[in-house]
Amino acid sequence: MKNRIFVDYGAIAENVRRVAEHSGKGIFAVVKNNAYNLGLAAVTRTLTGCGVNHFAVTLSEDALFIKERFPEAYVLQLNPANGAEARLARERGIALSLGGGEWFREYADALEGIDLHMEINAGMNRFGFSDLREASEVVRSCRDRGLSLKGLYTHFALSEEADLSEHSAQVDLFAAFREALSPLCAFEYVHGENTAAVLLRDRRLSFCNFVRPGIMLFGYSSREPVEWLRPSLFVSAEVIDIRRLRRGERLGYGTSFAAERDMKVATLPMGYGDGLMRARAALPVYVNGSPCAVVGKILMSHTFIEAFDGMKIGDTAEIYGERVKIDALASRGIATNAEQMAALHIGRYAQAENS
Repeated sequence: MKNRIFVDYGAIAENVRRVAEHSGKGIFAVVKNNAYNLGLAAVTRTLTGCGVNHFAVTLSEDALFIKERFPEAYVLQLNPANGAEARLARERGIALSLGGGEWFREYADALEGIDLHMEINAGMNRFGFSDLREASEVVRSCRDRGLSLKGLYTHFALSEEADLSEHSAQVDLFAAFREALSPLCAFEYVHGENTAAVLLRDRRLSFCNFVRPGIMLFGYSSREPVEWLRPSLFVSAEVIDIRRLRRGERLGYGTSFAAERDMKVATLPMGYGDGLMRARAALPVYVNGSPCAVVGKILMSHTFIEAFDGMKIGDTAEIYGERVKIDALASRGIATNAEQMAALHIGRYAQAENS
């Protein structure tokens, strides 16, 4: 096979163990967007197999997908639901996020019999409650209506930044909301720590009983690379051509690359049409353990690398793996790990599950 994507589900299970040990809290696993494009069914099966039973997704389709295959799973839909989605949530046992005061006033009559989680807007400004008075009124309204308000959470938008001063202010804001609202409701689930916040281990968030990691379960960090996480995604391509370029000869479309010296170039049959981001060209690929610079621009279906003596057609080029991890680019500020994973057309290629 010329292109191969291998997902190591054993690594995911090991990361779950390590995250639980590191945080000391329950795990609400974020498996949005097809589990970061690693396969929602296989990833959920892996997570449930190692004791994770709580999941967070953005779309109702993903929530339904999980509940149909894993009916005992607790699934929280983070995106505010519409009326039809609220009806499905009640029928299928899916928890919903309270999108804000206006959303609650629109759909309050449709929320009976549904577990609800209130999001506090600490600065993401995507949805959630920004005003404590309004949040308090909605909590009281849930109580008066007999609605099942089970969770309180937030999303930290700045926990990945080098300067954590604004993130720190967001932590204080969430803590203040929790302190004010707790006398009104005994929240069963309190969660705010995404991957970057889990790594910070902020004692001010000790009141949270769950963490809500996503990318780190798959072996990657949204901050600096973390050595104790095991990468789960391995991408490789086969060398399909090797040729010599003379000094001054061009490569690929246009005039963006001309050889500055005589050199050998190998062609790989994977490009941005396969989801390989052009930013990936910033780091080498590895053939037979040797680093090979990417040459020129990544094309839709092909990538060029500098060849070395002894490289052969049919050799395997490691694009992502142990030597170059997804977060190696993220730590350089070039492309986030989630961007790279979401872009890859994993479903096109055979996946091997580590047994």
